[in-house]
Amino acid sequence: MALPADCAKVADMPTELKPAALRRRTTYLTARLAAATRRECVERLATVGLGQYQHAVLCCLEEFGPQIQKEVATRLGIDSGDVVAFVDDLQGLGLIERERDARDRRRQILTVTPEGRRTLAAAEELLDQATDEAFSPLSPAERHLLHQLMLRVLSREEPGAWPEAGGEAEIWVEQGRVAHVSGS
Repeated sequence: MALPADCAKVADMPTELKPAALRRRTTYLTARLAAATRRECVERLATVGLGQYQHAVLCCLEEFGPQIQKEVATRLGIDSGDVVAFVDDLQGLGLIERERDARDRRRQILTVTPEGRRTLAAAEELLDQATDEAFSPLSPAERHLLHQLMLRVLSREEPGAWPEAGGEAEIWVEQGRVAHVSGS
């Protein structure tokens, strides 16, 4: 039995080709990109004994200094119950210290250890490599533009979380590629 003409055309298409309705949908593209980059980042972080949330907790403590667990959970948008497990893991690895707050014994103050700083530095280097590989099809100016646009979209939901979001950017295009981004 012969295939109808329309089916024959489909049979000649690569099986990995996504439907046009999805290829046009920015939300679909960002979800696919997020999944692909998350996989790569999770693999890289695992080489230094971290998961993505443990990495986030270390980043938070390194940038903002000692904090109580609840503040870390709120800042990162993670359930406070889940943070306890991440903190337990980090403490078990010797990457953070947890001490009772002298003013309120119910609260625990988290601090990064020197080993935590070394592990975080190694993790950051690995994540920089993953980012370079994932976005290698883009020029540095295109990466910067993409980053600025993502910040702007994210700042709609949490304006205070993304101070770098800035306003309009001036974009210079040369030979069909973004050559320079300013004003952001």
